[in-house]
Amino acid sequence: MIDQSLSLKKFLSVLCLIGLVSLVPIGGAGAAEPQTGHWSAGAGLGFLGNTPDGTAFALNFNADYFVNSQISIGPLVQFAFTGDLFQMGVSGQGKYWFSLPGTDARLKFNLQAGLGFLYADRHSSDTSWLIPIGVGVDYKLNNNLTVTSTFFLNFTDVHTGRGTDASVMPGLTFGVRF
Repeated sequence: MIDQSLSLKKFLSVLCLIGLVSLVPIGGAGAAEPQTGHWSAGAGLGFLGNTPDGTAFALNFNADYFVNSQISIGPLVQFAFTGDLFQMGVSGQGKYWFSLPGTDARLKFNLQAGLGFLYADRHSSDTSWLIPIGVGVDYKLNNNLTVTSTFFLNFTDVHTGRGTDASVMPGLTFGVRF
């Protein structure tokens, strides 16, 4: 009963965070062509493997401030959930963007890396460093919406008890950027 109540509280906390993030106004260029000095935000759903409780449902939020048309910096927040696991990673990411030739800048790729921390709670809780390295693909549907896919390798040293520690957690998400 206590575990279910704690899980429900964590789930409701995440829903509140999602609601707050969706209310934050993002001014600037939108998903069209990123411009220097503007922000773009995104979210994705998918899976995170090799967590302390196996494969988990993943939810990511990110914001990108474009230093120029090819370089952006900003936060990345990653959540992972299973029946017994709640995990949250927060990192600062740097991304290098490039367009695929012949696609009229509708199809873009990015290479990204960051540094942050990871909190995991399963049988016991632990906080560790986090290094997310990834590659992403963005396809511009229109001037306001881009569909995305991102593959991450999350390097960490999290220990949550019972010998189920994680060191590399691969993740794949699909989402939108606006």
